[in-house]
Amino acid sequence: MKKGENSNIYNLLWTGGFDSTYRLIELSMRDVVIQPMYVIDPGRSSIKYEEKAREKILDMLSKKEKTKAKILPIKKIKLEDIPKNEEIEKAYQLFKEEAEMGSQHEWLARLALQYNGLEICIEKALGEHAPVRNSILNHGKLIKTDDGYIVDKDNSSKELNLILGNLRLPIFDKTNLEMVEDIKKWGYEDVIKNIWFCYTPIDGKPCGVCNPCSTKVDSKMTFLLPDIAVKRNLRMKKIGKVFGHKGKRIYSIFVRKISGKIWK
Repeated sequence: MKKGENSNIYNLLWTGGFDSTYRLIELSMRDVVIQPMYVIDPGRSSIKYEEKAREKILDMLSKKEKTKAKILPIKKIKLEDIPKNEEIEKAYQLFKEEAEMGSQHEWLARLALQYNGLEICIEKALGEHAPVRNSILNHGKLIKTDDGYIVDKDNSSKELNLILGNLRLPIFDKTNLEMVEDIKKWGYEDVIKNIWFCYTPIDGKPCGVCNPCSTKVDSKMTFLLPDIAVKRNLRMKKIGKVFGHKGKRIYSIFVRKISGKIWK
């Protein structure tokens, strides 16, 4: 929550993707106030797709009988308006080198200085998708609360405190498969099908080769991707078996930058 604001408000970073939409649905069935937040990153190619997804999802949640929460209008923040912080920038470099942590974690840490307790949705990733999670746990401990996990500040490194110390991780102990089961149990499959998760869409559809797309395939969530995207992902994995991580990376860049209109 922002300093001085009502502590009953859940500030949720919501892109319109699977993890944050799962959390929005979960909170929507509770008698709480939700403040969805979205950071406008001009370098993010999926902005217009995410916006359409959020509009559709909010409309559907407003019509659900189970919705008890008051969902406030989305608070949009320009990336360039988040104050710089040299200490956080240095701490982020450590995690970037260790686990290829995405650049969003640096500016999220800066944003959390303004909105202490801001929720970000990092799921319980498995296998090759878990380096960020493993890096977090290598630098300290997390404490489980009624609303997810927070950093154990006394038993964590200075760097971890700087990057995650002001954030809350509500789904850190949940896998994608577990969340899918919850969605089915709640009866919200119709809502979740409208999410947007792809970093680099091709012809307006998920590419199949970016990390979020790969995570969906590995989590048996191929119903969220077009067939061609699933085929690209399988092809990328075959290349990876022969040429390793570098081969997969080169193929994914090729698909997204050059051949989006060739592999049909």
